[in-house]
Amino acid sequence: MKEPLVPGFTLVQRIGEGGQAQVYLAERDYDGLRVALKVLDSRVRQDKVFLERFVREYKLLAKLDIEHVARIYDQGFAGDHPYIAMEYLPSGTLAARIHEGLTPRAALRITAHVARALDTIHSRGIIHRDLKPANILFRADGRPVIVDFGLAKDLAINSILTGQQRLLATPRYMSPEQCTGRTVDARSDIYSLGAILWEMLTRTRIYDSAGPADLMRMHVMAPVPRLPEALAMHQPLLERMLAKEPSERFQSAADLAATITL
Repeated sequence: MKEPLVPGFTLVQRIGEGGQAQVYLAERDYDGLRVALKVLDSRVRQDKVFLERFVREYKLLAKLDIEHVARIYDQGFAGDHPYIAMEYLPSGTLAARIHEGLTPRAALRITAHVARALDTIHSRGIIHRDLKPANILFRADGRPVIVDFGLAKDLAINSILTGQQRLLATPRYMSPEQCTGRTVDARSDIYSLGAILWEMLTRTRIYDSAGPADLMRMHVMAPVPRLPEALAMHQPLLERMLAKEPSERFQSAADLAATITL
């Protein structure tokens, strides 16, 4: 995608990309504030489903004016390119920290922080539905921030987007109920966080060798994998987070956070 001219902002460099969007570090012209500009491909403007998803993400972020979610500053169109200007978080992603290696204590601390963030989001009637290491960033003081609410579900709104198969979350972190098309609630995000905790502890992805179709089947049917002996003390926590049935998981992110002792 050719770099667009975004009114009111000067692009500094590209810092991320996906199938339908590019993310740039940019400076707001009138005060020099550094922001992350999420710019969607121009084809999205002709795609009613993706455009609705984009507008919904902006509305959700604007409503979630809390410390656990990236602040949002502006939304508009740069020519045919829809964009959102949001808080720039320079301390990297959880995916990068996993790659570098985390101690079990650090993994548990991050899990507790993210659980508290999820509890706040869930209390506002929002389910993220695409929680993964790349969607967890950090502020300079180390606090995690959840980003990318393009698949989030506002429980106060019924939307046809929930039935669009092309908008499925990342299979690696999907809950069993997402994999089978059942109704999801806050406990689905807890499952996803369990898959992330497994990755933080082991530096391997859950059900790592499976392709997308087998991976979804394993989320539904396969037993929770066993941690190495040195990490076995954390197995009961993972078993509850990754329970196949939502009724057997932690019933709220607050309950999860309260269970983790450091």
